[in-house]
Amino acid sequence: MSSKLGVILSMVFVVLFFLFGTDLLCLQQHYSELDSKGVMVAYHIAKNSRIDNDFVSSLSNRYKVEILLDPNQSVNYGDVVKFVVKDIFNPLIISNSEMVVAVSREAVIGYYG
Repeated sequence: MSSKLGVILSMVFVVLFFLFGTDLLCLQQHYSELDSKGVMVAYHIAKNSRIDNDFVSSLSNRYKVEILLDPNQSVNYGDVVKFVVKDIFNPLIISNSEMVVAVSREAVIGYYG
């Protein structure tokens, strides 16, 4: 009887372990997708050589992320523009609330290849 009870109780820990692992895998996948979106945003910024509110909002809508730029950055040919791409992640068991996943990237204006 105690052996069966021990197996039942240990299954709770096994299920929690698998849920935690699933959360970590989903978080890694979400980060990888956000990283690739950040690379694409950097490509578009470098190619178009401009940063204004309309352009940033069109990129945000296209890639379904939030893009944060420093408004004091210059936009001349060869300048480095730093930006942050962030999105919301809803975990299963790691946290009760939403998590913000952010990726910071840089783009050189006029350099794309």
